[in-house]
Amino acid sequence: MAARAKVDTHVPQPLNDNVQVSYTLPARFYTDTSVFEAEKDAIFYRCWHYLGHESWLRNPGDYKTLQIADERVFVIRGDDGELRGFYNVCRHRAHQLLQGNGNTRRIVCPYHAWSYAHDGSLQHARNTDKMPAFDKTQFCLVPVQVEALGPLVFVNLDPDAPSLSSQVAGLADDIRRYIPDFDGFKVAEEASFGGNYIGANWKVVVDNFVECYHCPNAHPAFSDLFDLSPYELVVGDLWSRQHGPIANPDNAAYPFDSSSDVKQGVFWYIWPTTAIASLPGDSNLQVFNMLPMGIDRTAFQGDWLSMQHESPDSPRRRYFMDVLGPEDAALCESVQLGLQSRSYNQGKFIIDPDDSGSGEHGVHHFHRLVLEALDEDG
Repeated sequence: MAARAKVDTHVPQPLNDNVQVSYTLPARFYTDTSVFEAEKDAIFYRCWHYLGHESWLRNPGDYKTLQIADERVFVIRGDDGELRGFYNVCRHRAHQLLQGNGNTRRIVCPYHAWSYAHDGSLQHARNTDKMPAFDKTQFCLVPVQVEALGPLVFVNLDPDAPSLSSQVAGLADDIRRYIPDFDGFKVAEEASFGGNYIGANWKVVVDNFVECYHCPNAHPAFSDLFDLSPYELVVGDLWSRQHGPIANPDNAAYPFDSSSDVKQGVFWYIWPTTAIASLPGDSNLQVFNMLPMGIDRTAFQGDWLSMQHESPDSPRRRYFMDVLGPEDAALCESVQLGLQSRSYNQGKFIIDPDDSGSGEHGVHHFHRLVLEALDEDG
């Protein structure tokens, strides 16, 4: 196995536990290739990432793929009903096995037709029956960890990583507290937020998601949808929650019925790459992963969930995809350009005296997690 990438984690101005005096991560953490390479081993290949809603994986043979940095994996429902995850790599000559999502009776490599069962065991490899020394058991697919958080399926490439449930204890119940239908959503539709990808480092995208300090200025319709004065931000160990408890049915974003199931906005972040959101209207949930496609490209893609089909042309969905998404994408891409300027290195977190939802302690929490992961790896 190749040696883990190392990176200098020295921070000129302090990034410490006290958010009131803490500075942000330096610009090079967003632009330096050596940092990005170190993050692959320290974060992406050790942590839990959202793969998809269980709606994609209801029947035996149903599968869904995911790219995590340079690695590609898939999860498949076995004939025994169990979910199993594997690297999406044929054990013969390394061709990718599956694309996107779908259903397959056997996992067949498109290159030389090696085929695997749903449990990852090699079933057939042409002409190997003429090779007495060939041992099929040596060429099973390499597994990855799979775990569900309610109906949400996550994967982890580290076989020794602690369980997701132990790392985000209480989170599923917290989601159910605000979204009683959490376990009942049946419709999963793929969606992308801000386009196919955002032209910014993955941390810029997370930074933007975990704070609403920018909302009054950068999201005028969002700021009309919610009363931001009681906006809340709660930070846990490996997750955080933003809550807009008061929503205005007659607003500039999209109208909703005052008698609708959901009259609030709730936004969860799960370390390191998962975003969950619910907006006012009929019961709904959007679950996205913020995964790097390169040092300055981030895929913000996932599932739009509801109790019944919600048309892509619905006012809420049009606002989320065509207004809020592009607004955030443009913000992130401008920040990425600014981080490359020699005029900038570190910023300062802005926190109000009440630690309200208008502060940046969610970003501080995230920056601390990044630095701790890189320090631990180094």
